[in-house]
Amino acid sequence: MDPHILQLLQEGATSVSNLLLKMYKRMSLSDEEMMLIIHLLSFQQEGKRFPTLQELEERMSLTPARLIQTLQKLLKEEWIRIDEYIDQQTGLRHEQYNLTPLYRKLYQSWREQLTASRIVDSVAEPFAEAAAASFEEPTDLYSRFEQAFGRPLSPFEIETIHMWVEQDGHAEELILTALREAAAVGKLHIRYIDRILLEWQKQQITSVEEARHYSLRFRRQAPSRDYRQPL
Repeated sequence: MDPHILQLLQEGATSVSNLLLKMYKRMSLSDEEMMLIIHLLSFQQEGKRFPTLQELEERMSLTPARLIQTLQKLLKEEWIRIDEYIDQQTGLRHEQYNLTPLYRKLYQSWREQLTASRIVDSVAEPFAEAAAASFEEPTDLYSRFEQAFGRPLSPFEIETIHMWVEQDGHAEELILTALREAAAVGKLHIRYIDRILLEWQKQQITSVEEARHYSLRFRRQAPSRDYRQPL
């Protein structure tokens, strides 16, 4: 292989949440601000927690003044923050960009959109009984996961559940069956549930009844194993 091509392949890729890409406009982030955030993510994934202004300038077409202005705006509006940390090996203090506030706002924006969607649905719903039942037990797939986990979902977990439905085509009842299966063995983790669904997909399991029968056979054949250890 051409060494230049190999070098390009070894550069890797930057992982950006699809939910963030879909929601940033709704969150009132400009394209410039979003691009700067993507570059900060890229530097973090390369191991650089606090890229310099010069390093950012080399990657972006913004003028130095515009770059500083955009960065200051993200800090002032608390999309990102700068934290201090101590290097365990050297004992020296360093600074790093923290994007946790961004993900908190992303989660809040997603919840607001979900709530607005529920309001529209409830207005259109002609049966008052069905609307009343929704207050007794969460019927939304994401809410059922939050109830089972006992906490709000992370952006990664939201994106994973979205992919199960939209990309993998899993029925919601089958996803909830996998959730119950994970809870039954004390492994309430999104990656473990993903492994269950992947195994069922390999076995061409599409119904709740088939999934239950398979899980029962799975545990009988290898009670000490789980879905991370295929038979």
